[in-house]
Amino acid sequence: MNRTYEALVILKAIGTEAEQSQAVARVEEPVKKLSGQIDLSSSWGRRRFAYRIARQQEGYYHWLRFRLDSLQLDELKRLLQLNESIVRYLILTQDEAALAAAGTTPPVLSERSSAPAGRHREYRD
Repeated sequence: MNRTYEALVILKAIGTEAEQSQAVARVEEPVKKLSGQIDLSSSWGRRRFAYRIARQQEGYYHWLRFRLDSLQLDELKRLLQLNESIVRYLILTQDEAALAAAGTTPPVLSERSSAPAGRHREYRD
């Protein structure tokens, strides 16, 4: 069953514009390889991180909206993890993306927000 997904991919911000467009093509390639269809693709440009991620100070942001069989999603995630030019990525279903745009949170996230005050995790690279 094909579902609509949105993905935000952060690429290493190294090289020229031509090299960045090649890196974006390598991100879009697995979607097409898994018989998916890219509906929209948008470059958000180079942005500075609030903190270092994988020894990077800034990244090149790219947003995708695509359709893919839900059974192929795990394989797509595996292929994106193998891509060395990707710093981070986030894939949401169209429903989750609509909730995020509206400023509401899904019930699972609102239950997690009831954690005791002062307790949080610290992430390091």
